Amino acid sequence: MDVPSGRVQNLTDKQEFHLKQVWAHIFQFWGVPVDLSELQATEKLLESNGTTNVKSDGSKNKKKLMSLFGNKKENGLNGYINGRSSSRKRESSVSVATVRSSESIESANQSLSVHESFKDLDPTELREKFWEMLRCDYPDNLLLRFVRARKWDTGKAIGMIANTLRWRLTEGLPDEIIRGGEAKAYADKKVGLIKQLELAKATVRGYDKIGNPLVFVRPKLHFSNDQTEQEIQEYSLLIIEQARLFVREPREAATIVFDLTGFSMANMDYTPVKYLISCFEAHYPECLYKLFIHKAPWIFPPIWNIIKNWLDPVVASKIVFTKNFNDLEAYISREHIPMELGGSDNYDFDGFKKVDGSSDVKLKDKEGKEKVMSERRAIIDRFIQATVSWLEAPTHEESAKWLNTKIEISKELSANYSRLDPYIRSRSFYDLNGTLKV
Repeated sequence: MDVPSGRVQNLTDKQEFHLKQVWAHIFQFWGVPVDLSELQATEKLLESNGTTNVKSDGSKNKKKLMSLFGNKKENGLNGYINGRSSSRKRESSVSVATVRSSESIESANQSLSVHESFKDLDPTELREKFWEMLRCDYPDNLLLRFVRARKWDTGKAIGMIANTLRWRLTEGLPDEIIRGGEAKAYADKKVGLIKQLELAKATVRGYDKIGNPLVFVRPKLHFSNDQTEQEIQEYSLLIIEQARLFVREPREAATIVFDLTGFSMANMDYTPVKYLISCFEAHYPECLYKLFIHKAPWIFPPIWNIIKNWLDPVVASKIVFTKNFNDLEAYISREHIPMELGGSDNYDFDGFKKVDGSSDVKLKDKEGKEKVMSERRAIIDRFIQATVSWLEAPTHEESAKWLNTKIEISKELSANYSRLDPYIRSRSFYDLNGTLKV
């Protein structure tokens, strides 16, 4: 399967440089010591070659690029570099586990200033949340979604990442929602959330022609008084996070089909639409491949005129209006199109069954969970150390070697999540009906 551009598997030199900048700032915030002399040298080389960031008017934006690492007066980076450069070259080619003395750790933490976006956040909490938000994603590709969404502007990408980690930790809580799943909705007696589940307003089912999971949404089943605003938000996040479980490298997005068959003004509710737009734009960048608005009735154009003004141009470009089966078949194979839309998939979209948690055997197995978590912590540690060596690599060949090492470790991390999943997440309707194989 072809890997789309801008992923860790096929980065250009400039794109790799931006990814290195992001990791440098994250490590700086986490307190992971790293010698950035090679990264600064690359920065200067890009400037001399005229390949620094480019503004929309085509002018070179050197000042923005340099401000990410500052200068000697701002954060003492040069002094730190000069004191470490001779030892760094020997370390980076010896082992994944880059050795650090207590003196060098202290020096690193004192020499570098934390990026403004992280200053009101707790490093330990956000470090844990970052690794928790991974499913089967590669860590680098997760970060690159934010970098691409901000058009390779490292500073803006870091701000977006920090905002999303804050949101996941204190506001949206999507990790808690997906782990509790449908069973928790029933246990907590959330009537509005349960009603949405049983109506199956949104269903993850099948894949488009390039391998993105499909989410079929039936707005005709939505009435604003059936649930609270909080319940529609929880339901939306549950569906988004469930769709993420179906995604596999090199794919990283979902395709949504809004089937407007039977839609009337009684079903229109702008509040959840605004929430979904804000989620995809702010917290799930590059996670939407296409959004099909299928069989829009004559009453829909005025509604669309309002909604389209809320959309980021990038998100708006992913929206496609389809009228019939042939329009859908251009993107989705017949066997993945529901029979009611002209395809051959006879899946019962009204067949949701109550999930009571009786299949959550491994959730109670603390010993089994700790064994897999111990493996995961070891893999994460190796990934971090490989990333340090990659950031410190003195040559292009050395950098490429460590990048390949990171990709291989990412595969291990993805496989580890598959083993960990039943120990931390309640079994969903999709697990029980066999359509989800994490």
